Amino acid sequence: MDAASELHACHCCGLPQRIPPLGAAEGARCARCDSPLPERRRARERNRWAAAAALSALLLYPLGVGLPVLEIERFGHRRASSILGGIEALLADGQLLVGGVVLLCSVLLPLLKLGGLLVLCRFAERLPPAGARARLWRAIEFVGRWGMLDVLLVALLVATLKLGDLVDVNAGEGLIAFLGMVLASLLASALFDPHALWDPPKPSAPARPQP
Repeated sequence: MDAASELHACHCCGLPQRIPPLGAAEGARCARCDSPLPERRRARERNRWAAAAALSALLLYPLGVGLPVLEIERFGHRRASSILGGIEALLADGQLLVGGVVLLCSVLLPLLKLGGLLVLCRFAERLPPAGARARLWRAIEFVGRWGMLDVLLVALLVATLKLGDLVDVNAGEGLIAFLGMVLASLLASALFDPHALWDPPKPSAPARPQP
């Protein structure tokens, strides 16, 4: 077996196969279904961009959930509300189930998903064998199905439209950060290419001889 060959899994039929090094104008096709196999180099490049998007979302995260996203004015009284403030109000009002679901699906799970994506994009080659990385990716996919940042954004927009006839609703300073966080999170998920998970682990640096 050629040591320089790379392990690929076909995105159509799932067949794992080893591909030898290819030239600039060459390509590889699946031995079972004849579908073109993506280049591993492109997968690594996409994951670098996915890591940048995930890191951007993580940096915007505390601003998006901590700063006020909506400012509501009624009869001269202005009230600003953030994501965390809304969850706190739900819990204080005794709506533990609703507040817990919003906290889990709109705050905690998206944070876990972004952190896991960043780890896989930047440190996958330093993690255990490819099978363990694949299991981590499946766990991130499962968590991502329950993360509802985009749903929360739509709910905020609907609430703004519905309340617009009754009160004055203005965007808070956290809305732009929250919108940027949602877009960066979606971009990171769209760019991530799991083919790079099959890269062999990087060899550890040799220990320096003691004087």
